Parts: sequence; C-alpha cells; structure tokens
Amino acid sequence: MTDIRFFATTSTGIEDIASSEVEMLLNVKCFPDVGKVFFQSNLEAIYILNLCSSTLNKVMICLCRSYFENLNQIYYLVKQVDFSQYILPNQSFAVESERYGVHDFTSVDVSRVVGQAIIDSYLSSKSVRIKVNLNSPDITFFSLVRNNEFILGLNTSGESLHKRNYRVYEHPAALKSTIASAMLTIAGWDHNKPLIDPMCGSATIPIEAAFKARRLPPNYLRKNYAFYKIGFLNLKDFENLREKLLSKANRNVYKIFGMEKYERHLKGAIMNCSNAGVGDTVFLKLGDATRSETYPSEPFDTIIVNPPYGVRMVPEGGMKRFYTLFLKALRERFSGSKLVLITAAFRRFLEAVDEVDVKILEERNVLHGSLNAKIFKCEI
Repeated sequence: MTDIRFFATTSTGIEDIASSEVEMLLNVKCFPDVGKVFFQSNLEAIYILNLCSSTLNKVMICLCRSYFENLNQIYYLVKQVDFSQYILPNQSFAVESERYGVHDFTSVDVSRVVGQAIIDSYLSSKSVRIKVNLNSPDITFFSLVRNNEFILGLNTSGESLHKRNYRVYEHPAALKSTIASAMLTIAGWDHNKPLIDPMCGSATIPIEAAFKARRLPPNYLRKNYAFYKIGFLNLKDFENLREKLLSKANRNVYKIFGMEKYERHLKGAIMNCSNAGVGDTVFLKLGDATRSETYPSEPFDTIIVNPPYGVRMVPEGGMKRFYTLFLKALRERFSGSKLVLITAAFRRFLEAVDEVDVKILEERNVLHGSLNAKIFKCEI
C-alpha cells in the first residue's frame, strides 16, 4: 500500500482551505470537491491527518469511486473490492450512508446493498461470512451517493475530527472547531499579534488559535481513532509521530483573548481552555461586545467571532440593531482592524455593514450544521 487513494470530508464552503491544509501537511496534490477533498499518499497520511488536520471531519481510504444507474450497479461495484485486506475474519462492520439527489431508493437502501456486497465479497475471497454490528462495529465503511456518483470509503477517524475531546462545557450554539480554524486562516492571523473573540461562548476560536500558535496537533487529546482497529496499521508508528510532534510544541504565551457576556458561558470557556492545555495563553473576561468600554485595552488588529444568529435567541431590538451596535463598538476601539465573522443572519449583518460603513473584503457561503451561513472578512 505505497500509493493509496484517500478522500476526506469537510464542511461545505471551506473545501479550498481543507485542500491547502492537506497539501501542506502531506506535500501532495489535493483536489477539492463538494464537502470533501481527494488525494493520494502513503499510510502515514492516516496518522498525520487524523492528528494534525484542523479542518477535516473524517479521513477515508477510498475503496471505490464510480458512476452508477441503479442499486444493482452499486452492489457489483462494491463486490469487486477485496475487503480481506481491510477487515479481519473475526471483526464486525457497519455501513454509514449519505444520499443527495433524486433517486427511487433511500440511504438505508444504500447501506443495505453495500453491506450485502461486502459480506458476499468477503465470502468469495475468504469463505468467511463476516458479521454486521450497527451499534459498535470494529470497522465502519462510508458510502456516499451524490446524483449518479458513488463513493465508498473506509473510515479511519471514527467520530468527526471537529470533536477535539477537550470540551467539558457545551455551549448551546457552539461553533465547529474546523470552521473556527478555517476562519483563522481566512483572517491571515499572525500569532505574534493580539487576537480577540468578543463573543467567545465556550472558547472554540481562542482554543483553535492557541493550538496554531503553540503548534499543538489539534487532535492530540483524542484517544478513540477508528484506525486503532485496522489490522495492517502499526500503532507504534502513530505513537512515535504523536510524541515527536508534541515535543515540537511550544509553551509560549500569546495574546489570545476571549470576551463573554454571560458568566455561565465564561466559566465553561475557562474549563475548556484548561482541559485543552492552553489556559495559560487564552485570557478570558466578562464583557458586552456591543459596548466598547468593556473590551480589553490591547490594540487588536484581528477580531474573529461567531455571534448570535437569532435562531435560539433574538437580542433586544432585533438582529440588525445588535450587529450595528457591535460594529460601532469595534469601529470606536479598533478602526482599521480585520474582522472575520460567521452568521446565518447575513441579511441583517449586511444591513448593519451599510449603516456603519464597514468594508467587506471577502465573503463565502458555508454550511454550519444544517444552517446556510456566510463567513465575512471585513475591514473595520
């Protein structure tokens, strides 16, 4: 397995950033697609990306990529794969499927057909009927149907990599860490300069910033990678890589700030920072982002924020007034600075931008969970 085909999933809208990150980490050519990226590399890529990637959700070995007309064709495409190199006879498996487009079958049908093809393929090659376990499988396969394209992958990550394993406090409207990392890239933040998230919630953005500044692998706290059960991998190689990367991390103190209006969220953010191992370089305080006098005294030239969208809570006076007050507070204290902001209430934000005369430098559509959102890069 010297030249392996891979694909990795990511949030829709940041595929180019994820692709650039893969190219930087692996020194390979990467090709972005909708919600995923494709590339070829060696086995070590599994360890590197699962540990070091900050924008990928799941890393998959690509077992099949083709076009089809019906479920029978999907069955025959899968049956042609030799699964004996990926799953041991005594291991169980499951198939997770996603389907996009108009079809006369469901994602459940896809999982059923793919699962049967895997069983039949293994039976043909090894004369063993491997078992399905939908609750706690040893190996998980992922099938994606998008219109008439079919992709089958072996999940090496397990749970999505955006779950960094440091959270002891869950904010009700937390930003995905992968999108937070992408926002730092969009901002072009220099880690030697002060940064603030003035509505930090559970501190996702400050923690991702601290990981980057200290060169900490963002998934270094995870202990539940799916590749632990893939038989042909040498876990000693992974542990050696992990220790090598951690030895290169620094303990420098950077000017990374977070501000939060509600004390319960602030306490949760402090716990998360401590658990992530960056509590000594992320400085948190109570403060109202719409009031300039509550900001720290640092001359911030980079502000990155995930403000309320009005989905769970509508601020007094409505979203447009809230965004207007926020932008005016920033203009009063940090005129000329960069602002990177994500919101699903982008129409209200654009109205506020016009009123305060903030300059939009860049905008992109992203999918945050089930919400259609936009990331804006602005000059205050």
